[in-house]
Amino acid sequence: MDKFNDLEELIVEAREDSKLDITPNGKITQEISQNYCKDKQSDNNGSSCGCGNNNSKYCFSVAELKYKENGFEESPVVEVRFKGSRLGLYSNEDMLLLNVNDYVLVESENGTDIGVIASVGGVAGEKHRLCYAGKEIKQKIICPASSKDIEKYIRNSTEELAIIRKAKELVKQFDLDMKVADAEWQYDRQRLTIYFTAPMRIDFRELVKELARLFKTRIELRQISTREETKRLGNGIGCCGNNICCSLFLYDFCHVTLEHARVQQLSNNVSKLSGNCGRLKCCLLFEYDTYSDAFQKYPPLNSTVEFSDGISKITKVDVFKDIVYLYNSELSKHHSITYDELSQFISDGKVVVPETSEISKEELLLNDSNLIIDED
Repeated sequence: MDKFNDLEELIVEAREDSKLDITPNGKITQEISQNYCKDKQSDNNGSSCGCGNNNSKYCFSVAELKYKENGFEESPVVEVRFKGSRLGLYSNEDMLLLNVNDYVLVESENGTDIGVIASVGGVAGEKHRLCYAGKEIKQKIICPASSKDIEKYIRNSTEELAIIRKAKELVKQFDLDMKVADAEWQYDRQRLTIYFTAPMRIDFRELVKELARLFKTRIELRQISTREETKRLGNGIGCCGNNICCSLFLYDFCHVTLEHARVQQLSNNVSKLSGNCGRLKCCLLFEYDTYSDAFQKYPPLNSTVEFSDGISKITKVDVFKDIVYLYNSELSKHHSITYDELSQFISDGKVVVPETSEISKEELLLNDSNLIIDED
């Protein structure tokens, strides 16, 4: 690329070169701001964000622009994305013309923050109703971010790596059993949030005092789960080849167990069932209800069916093709029948359902003792 169109790439570039001048009057911040503003001016038709990467968390799909002539909308509700894929809803009381991918200043609990527009118009309204359960919106959009605002955002972001390193040193100094995952400045520097993971509750009062003394601001230490840590790390790639769901579109983490994998007849394999975070994959829930409903009309696995040549046991069910697979241990023979044929056997009383499954849930969990089952 001849020039950087994505602000995230600019920040990474500034971080990687420690010799760059990132002071308020520094040359690099001026050049970054000028390039960014030029790119935004050339992008006012809303046809593309310019980064050429549809998987970027600051990009938007062509589908969102399909019915927009100029890309801007008067939207009473706006969804804003912050660092670490953190999302929030804000009211647009002044009915500003906003477009996906624009940077805006928003109200926060104790000051002002900066983020990028994730959705506007009808899309944001639907998300408010479905993903946020229609909760009351208490904060609003202040105004679009100016070039000076973006310069300040870049300076804050470049400092965060040094803050993480210093926080790790202090954690080691105070001998705390915790792992510093990320740091995030609020735009107005009224609050510094440090995210960490830990196996249990931590008494970090002395750590907070030292951090407050060093950075002269309000310090918030927030303990997160390993799922949340993976989400904040960025757009990792899952085994499906797509960005991991938590950083792409998930709004909340749900409880996932091996029971969800068992119902879908997935392989009891730790490496295949666990995601980038080391926990059971969130996507195990996506088709669980479909499989659960489809299996209602079938006898459970290990049910026996009486044939003319002996008794066979149900080993697998293909709900897409309506085929049942069986195994006759006496003849050492695998065979299959259709659902219609199985229904006839059920009508004739030749199908016997076992009282208990041969593989109990406790045994299933025991085999995967190295796999973390719970979310937290």
